[in-house]
Formats: sequence, structure tokens, C-alpha cells
Amino acid sequence: MGLDVIEEKNLNDVITYALDYPKMILSEARSLSIISNLEDFSYGIYIGYICGVFFDGFLQRNKRYLDLEESSDFHNTVLKRTPEIRLKIKTHLHLK
Repeated sequence: MGLDVIEEKNLNDVITYALDYPKMILSEARSLSIISNLEDFSYGIYIGYICGVFFDGFLQRNKRYLDLEESSDFHNTVLKRTPEIRLKIKTHLHLK
């Protein structure tokens, strides 16, 4: 069945919130800048934050974990918004 309209909205709200407040997430990437590709590392932190917030909220609201179809919808939504997330990272980190 996949994510219902409310859960899809919740996921998009989490992504939008994360994009509205990049300092909250990307300050970690800068402080751990021992890696060679700051953009990829920052993307990983963003995705980890989005997953954590959404999965925790989903579990609290539904008292269960995502099923396979819901997980697929989750990943498709994040994948669709990846260019937007990467652009925010580049802009905030002043990368070209």
C-alpha cells in the first residue's frame, strides 16, 4: 500500500525543515572534516537526520515500523528530493 498521504506529508515536512535549517545539520560535517569529500559526508548526515526524525515519528504515530512498500515510498521520496538537498549543501558550504 505504501505511505499514506499524511505520512508522505510528514516526510516532506521533515525534509523541508532540514533544508530550512542547514546549520543545524551541516555544523557536524564541518567539525568532522577529516574526510576528503565534504559534500558526500554532509549528504550522509542529512539523510541520517531525515531518516531518524521520520522513522521515530512514524513509529510513535503508528506503533510499528515501515513495511516494504512504505519503505520503498520513503526511499523514492528522498531520491526525488536529493538534487534539492545537494544544492542546499553546496550553497551552505559554499561549494561550487
